[in-house]
Amino acid sequence: MKSICLLLFVLLVQIPTQAWGSKVDSLLNTIELLQKEENHQELVKTHVKLGGFLSSKSEEKYEKAIYHYDHATEIALNEGAYALAAEAIYGSGISHTRMNNFQKALKKFHHLLELPEDKTEKKIKGNANTQISTIYQKLGNYEKAFEHQMQGLLIFEVEKDSTGIANSYYNIGTIFFYQLQYEKALESYKKAKEICDALGKEHIIYSCLAALGSVYAKLNLQKESLDYNSRSLELAEKLNYKTGIAYAKGNIGSNFVAQKNYIKAEEFYKEAIQLKTEIGDKNGVIGNKVELAQLYLQWKKAKKAKKYLEEALISAKKLHSRGRQSDIYKNLALVHDQLDQPLIAYKYNKNYVSLKDSLLNEKTLEEMGQSKRRFDVQKSEHEIQMLKKGNELLAKNEEIRKQQFCLFAITSFAFLMFLLWNRNKLKYQNKVNKLLEEKNLLLNSKNEEIHIKNKQLELSNEDLQQFAYVASHDLKEPLRMIGSYTQLLKRKYSASFDESGNEFMHYIVDAVGRMENLLNDILDFSRAGSQKLPTTFVNTNDVVFMVESNLRHRLEMLNATLVIKNKQLPLIKAHRTQLLQLLQNLISNGMKFRGENDPIVEIDASPSKSGYVFSVKDNGIGISEENLEKVFEMFRRLHTQDEYEGTGIGLATCKRIVATWGGDIWVESVEGEGSTFFFSVPNVALQAAVAPEMETAPVA
Repeated sequence: MKSICLLLFVLLVQIPTQAWGSKVDSLLNTIELLQKEENHQELVKTHVKLGGFLSSKSEEKYEKAIYHYDHATEIALNEGAYALAAEAIYGSGISHTRMNNFQKALKKFHHLLELPEDKTEKKIKGNANTQISTIYQKLGNYEKAFEHQMQGLLIFEVEKDSTGIANSYYNIGTIFFYQLQYEKALESYKKAKEICDALGKEHIIYSCLAALGSVYAKLNLQKESLDYNSRSLELAEKLNYKTGIAYAKGNIGSNFVAQKNYIKAEEFYKEAIQLKTEIGDKNGVIGNKVELAQLYLQWKKAKKAKKYLEEALISAKKLHSRGRQSDIYKNLALVHDQLDQPLIAYKYNKNYVSLKDSLLNEKTLEEMGQSKRRFDVQKSEHEIQMLKKGNELLAKNEEIRKQQFCLFAITSFAFLMFLLWNRNKLKYQNKVNKLLEEKNLLLNSKNEEIHIKNKQLELSNEDLQQFAYVASHDLKEPLRMIGSYTQLLKRKYSASFDESGNEFMHYIVDAVGRMENLLNDILDFSRAGSQKLPTTFVNTNDVVFMVESNLRHRLEMLNATLVIKNKQLPLIKAHRTQLLQLLQNLISNGMKFRGENDPIVEIDASPSKSGYVFSVKDNGIGISEENLEKVFEMFRRLHTQDEYEGTGIGLATCKRIVATWGGDIWVESVEGEGSTFFFSVPNVALQAAVAPEMETAPVA
């Protein structure tokens, strides 16, 4: 009777009436009553409920929330109620995160992961791994961020938690983004958005739209970037999502910077900073201040840039965010270089290089690769266990079937002859099945062998791609410093040098430029063909129009003519950036290796039995017959650097790009009369030809 009265009383105090006042007062009274009754389980639940209310967006009383969560944790652990303890610890960790107490939050979430596996829900441990990953990403520790997010993804896939899987792919994309691996980031963000579109999770859809806008901006696809950023702002305003509005405005500010609309960009950045300050997003405020400073650098307002960067550096040090500090040091070096203060610029650049090397190095990338492989192994082990359980169930079903067969044989003597005949037939069938099973086992063994070889090749390609990226990225930094300080010497002391000294400085600047071109070409070559096979079709008319726009200045400078003969070009299953690079390389070569007359380059395409054949024809110097095959070799140059600039990698990259869709590339030429480069596109990589949205007239 006493328990029934207590239950009725608890229900009454939870109703928000005038007698009990606010919801907080109601819950506090319930806690006091449960303490007297020593009803520990309900006491824990009420503490957690009160903590959740206090940490809600409407209250934001995080310190009080943490007190109740921690009190609930202590009671639950003493009672051995680990599931309730996990819920309380998770709530405490989230509150610490919202207060930017990242170290305390990490301690809470790691404590949750240490709770017994068999007494704690797997989903909450997956969420804890996601929160740990997000914090490490903010602190610039990408290897730990990647490892914990892969552990979370494994849990969500085993539990078939679609929302958790979507969040995991989003966070993995963010880690790749800050590691400058934009193609991998794009792939992860698209996976996350695809899942969220199916689930109708609008808040996560907003995050994916904003993230895709940022990645396309880094890939220099500004049209796509502005489209995604505008869509994200529209959705955030519809949801009245203040944080989302702030980030969308910051991203659109970046788009205006790319358009050199500095006034608009400044307006959007300042609005984003104000909104993030209001919601207490210190990390976000730092990011927008750095972007605003970069805007002022482009705008030649170095003093304004310096002010925002110094404010951001103070905040980044308080948050122990190494990634943000690295970015700020780099930009402070540029500010002081613009202010003609080379010694201070050198100090900041030294800090940037030192911190950057600790954030982005081969060990970090190797750790991320190992985390991915551990995830694949654990996932395979889980699938094997599920397969074994299925086989055990099949074995039991087979045993029951045999018993039923024997019972039927004993009770139905009249059907004995039929059963004997049926058994002979069954034996024959079993023999056939056994042979088929042996064949299947052999086939599976071969397939597994092929899978292992493919995996090894994939890992090898990833390692080679990463090596090319790291090598080119790390080599560019000292090259830029050599070039920058040589230019500084030339600007300040050229009058003091004799003719030989100035000539030597010219050689240094020229060598730096050629080395940087070589590194860029090596990086392009390593990327071509290393991406996953394309799955979408690209409008070739649009790509030709983009190439024409990119080369417009050079065409005018060389008095060259670009003629597009076929304006009904097909759709090709290819990567847009690679198709653009292929056509741009071939057209640029046609203009570069010019003869005595003004360059004329003709683009044409015609159907063939196996697909389509494209041609790029020029009226240049041509190629001798013995060199027709050599031009596609890596580093192969037929002329000296003084005659024609270049690295000898462009045509090798073209050959690799064409190979991604299974095509061929070749050249026909008569020395002194020009060359025609052909490349084929097979039927499997084609759709019907389409009319271009706008005519691309020849450019004179």
